[in-house]
Amino acid sequence: MNFIHKTYTLAKILANFKRRKTTLDTMPIKLWIESSLICNLKCVMCPNKDLAAEKKGKMSFELFKKIIDEAKDFVNDVYLHHRGEPLTNKDLFKMIIYAKNRGIAVRFHTNAGLLSLDKSELLIEAAPNLVSISFDGFTKDVYEKVRRGGNFETTVANIKELLKRKKQLREALPYIVIERIHFKDESMNVDTAETRALEQEFRDLGVNEIITKQEYDWAVESNKGGEILNGNVCTFPWYAMVICWDGTVTPCPQDFMACMNLGNVSKSSIKEIWNGAAYTTLRRNLAGNVNELSLCKKCDRLCRKQIGGIPFQYAITFLADQYLGYGALRKLVGTSERNG
Repeated sequence: MNFIHKTYTLAKILANFKRRKTTLDTMPIKLWIESSLICNLKCVMCPNKDLAAEKKGKMSFELFKKIIDEAKDFVNDVYLHHRGEPLTNKDLFKMIIYAKNRGIAVRFHTNAGLLSLDKSELLIEAAPNLVSISFDGFTKDVYEKVRRGGNFETTVANIKELLKRKKQLREALPYIVIERIHFKDESMNVDTAETRALEQEFRDLGVNEIITKQEYDWAVESNKGGEILNGNVCTFPWYAMVICWDGTVTPCPQDFMACMNLGNVSKSSIKEIWNGAAYTTLRRNLAGNVNELSLCKKCDRLCRKQIGGIPFQYAITFLADQYLGYGALRKLVGTSERNG
């Protein structure tokens, strides 16, 4: 999608959102495609561990191909992650290549616990546009307290091997980001000579960014929610779609339990679902009284300052990614660390 077409599409999406249109003449430009709901860890802040085993699975390559073939003419990028660990799906690298060959940018998120040397080689060869790695604490004690089931030394070694191999091959992709959470419990936020030394090692090996993100609460039934700022309305149903491993469509990544079922791409097309009864009803309800939506009213995105419906801290990054590519913001501001 060229600059003019992209600008025209974004302008139409914004206009549709501002008018609170329920039936749209635009399609989603972003897809979250859940390559796997299975995870190798049981992180303390993640609801994945609360899901029943029989509800978990991995997306088939055939279903993924159907999604990409339908989306290739209107989607700019796909996120090959949602509630699980993408590296548990053996077809992940085929998925990356298939989407990229159809002109779609690809990124995914991993805990790096399963990132063996062989998988690092396959990852660099597949060349996703961006890989973000969750790595909390930067110390063994904090990491293993948070990322239950993970081994600090193994994960550090996996990250270093990926960075080393990419540097040796002098490859530009993937753009690699290490993400850590700033926890509400300040005792978990460690800043010592040891943690700074490890950060420097990652930088010396060529990591593109180290990002600190604030801990937040998922929009699940147990969450009490916060104070929704006046006028905030979620933009997701006007520009993005989440597709779970079994084809179930939900409105956004915050619906972790997939309670808001809007259709299934194994039975219907993306276009049919996008302007189907469930989606149009959701847009109508969001434009009316969000407090009537049991999950949406608990979403922390609606409690943040927004620009055009996008939380302020993500707005600039969103536009930079759309127009200049992943990592453009860092190049512009000349820093390897930002809050997000």
